[in-house]
Amino acid sequence: MRKERKRSKRIILQIVMWSCILLSVGTCTRYILWVSLHRARPDNQPKYSAREEYYFKELEKRNNWKNPDRYIYNINEKGEPLPNDSVFFNKNYAYSFGVNIEDSTTFFSLPANTEDTIALYLYNHVIDRTPQLRRIEIIFNYEEDLDERASIGHSRTEEYVVHGKRLVKLKHDME
Repeated sequence: MRKERKRSKRIILQIVMWSCILLSVGTCTRYILWVSLHRARPDNQPKYSAREEYYFKELEKRNNWKNPDRYIYNINEKGEPLPNDSVFFNKNYAYSFGVNIEDSTTFFSLPANTEDTIALYLYNHVIDRTPQLRRIEIIFNYEEDLDERASIGHSRTEEYVVHGKRLVKLKHDME
């Protein structure tokens, strides 16, 4: 009788001990997974789609622009960027296209409607037009070296807002 009690107590203790071990391992695993999924990532941009890669390569060849790039970020209802580093396509977002131009002649001789052409082509043929896309920005940058320790930057920026299925250019005040 005593041996059966000792053996049954030992079995119960083993079951309790293994249950505690499995519970703690499960809790630790869930915590580690939760932290890794919610940690901010420094380079959180989605990979280029095949259409983006093709279009950017064509722009490099045709216009002699170096490294056309895009940046996608979430925005709030006012159009201001959210502080979160992650990009969520199920929330409102903006698509920013930028080119660094190395030649002053190329930068200053850009036609006036270049931004319009690029924005329309991106919107109609390159970007997946989801209802959450709210804004497209086109940015051209040129950095002029004044001497070995000084430089001055020049840029051209145009912003477009999506209204329904139309792309509307925002007007900026000129000073």
